[in-house]
Amino acid sequence: MRRNQWLALALGVLLFVCGLIAGVLGDRYLSMLKVNAKTAEDFRHQYTNEMRTRLNLTPAQVRQLDVILDETKAQYKAVRDRYRPEMVKIKDEQIERVKSILTPEQKPEYDRLVAEREQRFHEQEERDRKADEKRAAEHRAAAGQK
Repeated sequence: MRRNQWLALALGVLLFVCGLIAGVLGDRYLSMLKVNAKTAEDFRHQYTNEMRTRLNLTPAQVRQLDVILDETKAQYKAVRDRYRPEMVKIKDEQIERVKSILTPEQKPEYDRLVAEREQRFHEQEERDRKADEKRAAEHRAAAGQK
């Protein structure tokens, strides 16, 4: 009887260790699949920090850099807005061409895929708009403190 108890205990420990290993490996695999998307605000913050540290920018230069980046972003946005109708037309043509090669069973899933991508695009635009508003408010507050 004593031998059976030790065997049961050893099998229990072995089962526990196998479960632990499977859990660690599964977690590691899933964490590798996770997308770590950065926002435009993250890239801007990283760029500003790199400029500040590598070039030893003064606080006044950092504020000037922020103004330059804001103005450049506004110029990019103006160009994008000007060409947006043409880009939308090209994108719509691409969608129709892709649909033309799909089977009737594939088309609903493709429509969902396109809708999901559009949703993510609009969410990113909204995040960017809010970040711009926040930055503008910070600039106004900083200008008011001078």
